Amino acid sequence: MHNRQTGAAHVPIMFFLILLVMFLVALGFAYVQQTRNTEVLKSRDLALAETKVLQEKDVLVRHYVADIGKVIGKPGKYNGRKGSVALYGGHTLDYPGLMNPDDVQGVMDGATKNAKISATSSLETLLGSLITTLNARGQRVDDVTLEKDKALADKLTGDTRYGETATAASTAASDNSTNLEQARADFEAAKNERDRRISALNENLNSKVDELTTTKEEALAREKDLKGQIGLLKTQLSALSERMAMHQPPNVADGAVLSAKNGISTAFINLGRKDLLQRGTVFRVKASNGGAVKGYCEVIRIEDVRAEVRLYNFSDPIANYATEGDLLFNDLYTPRVTRTMFLMGRFSAPYGKEPLTNLLRRLGNRVVTKMGPGVDTVVLGNDPVNDAGDGFASVQDSPEFKMANELRVEFTYLAKIADLIKL
Repeated sequence: MHNRQTGAAHVPIMFFLILLVMFLVALGFAYVQQTRNTEVLKSRDLALAETKVLQEKDVLVRHYVADIGKVIGKPGKYNGRKGSVALYGGHTLDYPGLMNPDDVQGVMDGATKNAKISATSSLETLLGSLITTLNARGQRVDDVTLEKDKALADKLTGDTRYGETATAASTAASDNSTNLEQARADFEAAKNERDRRISALNENLNSKVDELTTTKEEALAREKDLKGQIGLLKTQLSALSERMAMHQPPNVADGAVLSAKNGISTAFINLGRKDLLQRGTVFRVKASNGGAVKGYCEVIRIEDVRAEVRLYNFSDPIANYATEGDLLFNDLYTPRVTRTMFLMGRFSAPYGKEPLTNLLRRLGNRVVTKMGPGVDTVVLGNDPVNDAGDGFASVQDSPEFKMANELRVEFTYLAKIADLIKL
């Protein structure tokens, strides 16, 4: 049981410890949050830098396509390879200068047909073939016009030179085709690598977002838990404050005897309705200078500013009877204060739980049937019967006792206050 002196001395220390724990928890939480936020910002900056590099490369590709389109001068659009739409994920190209490869190939085929030269696979080969054809035809016209006879004689030489030129042109065309295919392959590889890196960056960014969301959820959960602990501490502090208002130092009496005479079993005390005094309240009577209990008095009639009491059980009714100025003490009563009480444990006759509850209520107390915040005093009875019914369970192991400890309520044993209870 917490007595009045203990409760009065330890409340400031407990309040200081509670504030210190709250401060340390808040400081740790702020440090962890700052560290995690710094890591998230670093990851974000790295992702932004890599994204910028990809964007710059994308600008370079756009310029390359636009410049090639200006050179060829055949605008159009490119929808991708047939049968490969699923590989593009619904994406399209909107680069300036974009050309349709089929249209360009059609122009090349038409030129090949009109010039009556063999089909080619590249623009450079086509132009080379056209130039070669024109040169050859011009040379042949000149040869026919100027040296008709010599042309016939040199026909074999011209055929040989033509074969060599055709072989060189074919070789050059093959090399150009290989180089173009390699360039296309490099372009596709670079494009695929860019897409892969963008996808990886998006996944990393999503991972960081998920991590940040998880961190926020954990922070909110911790904040909720801390708020719950703060609420409990506030409840405890409120209960302690209310209990401090009820408690008076051990050497301060609840009241005093106004008038009393030897041989008369009644007297008047300085407590009344203004002090929320109830009929039936029992006080221990001590001399004005302190000392042992002289006897007891029970309130039998109440007025506004005083009450009449019945005197009984005085140890020496002749030499040490009640006199004016004697002090009154009751552990369950504080002037002008209503207590909220809870009966915990097993109570048996003559102090059964129901009659004891009725008595405490008649004395002005509020008796509740469930342990919770707001309870000021717990009256402890005997250990209750266990679930098996073959023994007793410790009342101190019960959830109600543990909750009362958390709420820092005042405990008192029935045996200690039995002399103040008159059923």
